[in-house]
Amino acid sequence: MKWKKGAALLLGAMLTVGLIAGCGNSADNGGKTDGKKVITFAAETTYPPFEYAEGDKYKGFDVDLSNALAKEMGAEAKFVSMGFDALIPALQGKQIDAIASGLVITKEREEKIAFTDPYYEVSLTMVVRKDENNIKSEADIAGKTVAAQIGTTGAMLAKEKPGTTVKEFDAIPNMLQDLQNGNVQIVMLDEPVARYYIQKMNMDNLKVVDIGLQHHKVAIGLRKDDKQLLADMNKALAKLKENGEYDKLTKKWFGTSK
Repeated sequence: MKWKKGAALLLGAMLTVGLIAGCGNSADNGGKTDGKKVITFAAETTYPPFEYAEGDKYKGFDVDLSNALAKEMGAEAKFVSMGFDALIPALQGKQIDAIASGLVITKEREEKIAFTDPYYEVSLTMVVRKDENNIKSEADIAGKTVAAQIGTTGAMLAKEKPGTTVKEFDAIPNMLQDLQNGNVQIVMLDEPVARYYIQKMNMDNLKVVDIGLQHHKVAIGLRKDDKQLLADMNKALAKLKENGEYDKLTKKWFGTSK
């Protein structure tokens, strides 16, 4: 998970493509469509199965969850895409209302934004080439050339290890391709995302190292002063878990309920 770039990147990266047809931006219509409040969720949409683009549509667990939460709150969801490291600045600058992007709760992020109750747990893992048999534990990261997305917990962990060279990428396919080409030795990724890409991109020469380096709780990010939205979203999340809708979504996207 990530964060850290300038306003220029933020402005260039945002793609205002909504999931709900005809729904306007809150700045244009006071945040309402057909009398309903519009909640603008944002994500870095190359992170399947949490979120990804397919044609002009956004799909994934976070997309479905955002729509379900908005519906439960009597609102409508709008989903936009931008670089992960631009999400927190966009939230703080009030260009978006919420971050739904597989966002891990960390102490550093809690100093800047508020989080809903956690809605998923992920394990950070390593991806290596199949012929690599000497990378088996966290200690083996030291001294290696490691790829990770900009500002993610994977990048943070790799930088803590002595002698590592960390290459940071915007897009996951690019860093997995770098691994295939032998330019890096390890790719740091959350386990469900790693397995998704290896399968979908037919990267048969790569494998996931079956250890959990770190276990993270994932939540939706909100502004600290949006206390009512936080309360309403937590209430809606609890309702989705109670009525079985949440379990349907986790089975759809992860093959299991949480």
